[in-house]
Amino acid sequence: MAQKLTRKQLLKEPDEFITFSGKMIQWFTTYKQQATLAIGVVIALIVATAGFQAYLHHAENKASALLTESLAQYQTAMKTNDPVKAYQAVEKSFTRILDDYSARHMGKIAGIEFAHICFRAGEFDKAIALYKTALEDFSNTPFYGNLILSCLGYAYEGKKDYESAAKYYEMLNTSTDASLKDLNLYNLASVYEKMGNKEKSKEGYARIAAEFPNSIYVEIAKEKSLG
Repeated sequence: MAQKLTRKQLLKEPDEFITFSGKMIQWFTTYKQQATLAIGVVIALIVATAGFQAYLHHAENKASALLTESLAQYQTAMKTNDPVKAYQAVEKSFTRILDDYSARHMGKIAGIEFAHICFRAGEFDKAIALYKTALEDFSNTPFYGNLILSCLGYAYEGKKDYESAAKYYEMLNTSTDASLKDLNLYNLASVYEKMGNKEKSKEGYARIAAEFPNSIYVEIAKEKSLG
């Protein structure tokens, strides 16, 4: 059974509360300036955090809107089927997104999209630089990472730098992600063929024939592995 409090104890508790409150008031009076400053700092931090979150949200939305606008502009420019002129038409708008929003997710997506545009226009060095930045940005995302590795291979092929292209295709070849692996093997075998390395080229084509019997590349792979 709970022990009943005596009248003396009941009277003592309010006295202790009053004493504590009095000490708090006395402390606040003595250190009023410091306390006011501390409270102000806490409030300022709360307001700043909320403001920063709002800014990030606004920046993400702005980057998304600019990317949508730039891609629409590119699609319109591509109606002439001239990738160079289409690239020139959107270069400034994409550069603005990358300059102002490269830290935002949609800014990073814009970097990949602009790299594709540069590649189609034959601006291989610019495409490679953008793809390498994107590879760092999406290093923890296997889907994007593999896509970018493949694009780097294509870009180096465009430059006729087949050794570098092979390096990126080899990186894809060791990836745990098996999607489009037959395509990557085909690209790798094709690059070795261009380099004059018949042994590695045939090896790649033979792997496609053996490991991917349903691949769209299987017939040509069989033919090249025997030739």
